[in-house]
Amino acid sequence: MKIHLLQISVNEKHTEDNFNKALDLFMNNDSLIDGIAVFPELFIPGYKEENIYKWADKAEEVIKKFSGLCKEKKTALILGTISTNDNGKRYNRSIFIDGNGEIIGHYNKTHLFKLLNEDIYFTQGDDLPVFEYKGWKIGINICYDLRFPESLRALYRKGADLIILPAAWPHARTDVFKKLCFARAIENQCYFVTCNRASYSTEHYTYAGNSMVIAPDGELLIECSELDDYKSAEIDIKNVIEYRKQITCLDDRRVDLY
Repeated sequence: MKIHLLQISVNEKHTEDNFNKALDLFMNNDSLIDGIAVFPELFIPGYKEENIYKWADKAEEVIKKFSGLCKEKKTALILGTISTNDNGKRYNRSIFIDGNGEIIGHYNKTHLFKLLNEDIYFTQGDDLPVFEYKGWKIGINICYDLRFPESLRALYRKGADLIILPAAWPHARTDVFKKLCFARAIENQCYFVTCNRASYSTEHYTYAGNSMVIAPDGELLIECSELDDYKSAEIDIKNVIEYRKQITCLDDRRVDLY
């Protein structure tokens, strides 16, 4: 299966431009056929308060538009940046749309980043679902969740062989971001995919970029730059199965202790 990283920068002053840029990238990229595409976290509103409220109200419009494109391109999408109104609550939500344009399900961010007032804008999620798609078991986390290995381990215990993490990780902590991504792939013996928000220019780095696809043994398959970038990688579930047979971490855990 192919993984497509759609790493884009975010203009928090002109959010309609972010929406249109993402639509254009998804719609007009001829190599974007089949597989799963991933956008960064909050790629339309960013973290600006009024933008979050605005796009929460427009969530259904965004989902409908991208669902149509998924069906047209026959490509699944982790729409990891759309906060939605749900019974009067807003969530930092990743929506999983399949290649027929149907919504498989969603994940609400579990750990909210208080330094950016996420706990004010959003309600925290309370579920860690695993979705089945084309023979894969797929778990989703979002950005700050990466610092909490327990949430990813819960996905591993539920059988996830692919974990996808949309992110808006700052450039100042790029090294930490990369080390944690490799650790999560290796310790959970799965493919680990992250699509991170990009910086605008090399003159002033803001977000880390460096979106990656990492194999279960820690091999780096692809990595993006710090700027707007697009890359694809082929992943094979047989590699997960064989690697877990070789090193039986899942069976050897001390469940009596932890």
